[in-house]
Amino acid sequence: MTTGPPVPPASYWPDGGSTRPATSKPPGWAVGIMSAAAVVALIGGTVLATRDAGSGTPVAQPPPEVELPVSPPSEGPSARPSLEPSSSAPEETSEETPEASPSATATSTFAPVADVPEVCDLLPESLTSRLAPKSSSAPGVAKDGYGAKRKDCRWDQKGYHMAGGYNLSRSINVKVNAFQDHDNALEDADFMWDSMRDFSGQTREDPYNTKYGEIKELSGLGDSAYMIYSEHTVRHTSTAWIYVVRGNVTLDIRFIGADNKGREILSDENSRPVPEAEMLKGVEEIAKEVVKGLSG
Repeated sequence: MTTGPPVPPASYWPDGGSTRPATSKPPGWAVGIMSAAAVVALIGGTVLATRDAGSGTPVAQPPPEVELPVSPPSEGPSARPSLEPSSSAPEETSEETPEASPSATATSTFAPVADVPEVCDLLPESLTSRLAPKSSSAPGVAKDGYGAKRKDCRWDQKGYHMAGGYNLSRSINVKVNAFQDHDNALEDADFMWDSMRDFSGQTREDPYNTKYGEIKELSGLGDSAYMIYSEHTVRHTSTAWIYVVRGNVTLDIRFIGADNKGREILSDENSRPVPEAEMLKGVEEIAKEVVKGLSG
């Protein structure tokens, strides 16, 4: 029985678990697995279809759609011998230089990171108490895998922060991933940025119920960085998301907020979203402190 390739955790997506658009490319760690799965599926597809004909229980979920080349690359001249006599004239050869992938020539001026630090130590309390009042930190559930060492930390609200009849709920989520080299980190970041570009300026109806702002490029955080704002149109929560590549490291930083009417901890239809400018300013400040902590 074949299975589909592993899927990134739900927290990778800015709308908390929506399906990645088919136009986005898979990350580096998934390419090999998806290629092997495709070969197995081609060989065993007929057998599985015959074996399970008439059965109401599917064998496996269909694999995600990926773009495939129109035709396979050439593997050189045909092995079939020619019956024509050889000519003394030299054969014309075509010298084509294979097109290099962007990551093949990618370079970074940032020193590689061998081990991921404790992420909860990267943000000072003076910042978290101001941007996420009444919050406390706790390590997340990220585990090493998919070609990287991974750690994360969450700062979640543990009490009421009332103002004008609303509980101003704010939380911070920071993930740090250290890859083998810059090329792999860049490929991981490209996958995330492609998602941002697909979502940019869009409104996704039920069941996603999410409205996105425009993607924005940032400078001064690493080799490259982008951010985007989103708002849940039913629960009225707001999320500002930054993804950074810096040497062999990627940073996934999210600032989440909602103003909940009364003494409500969870957002609902009576909540109000936090304005985009406030959320983007906050997440950028968080990102700068994370980078500062990594550099120190």
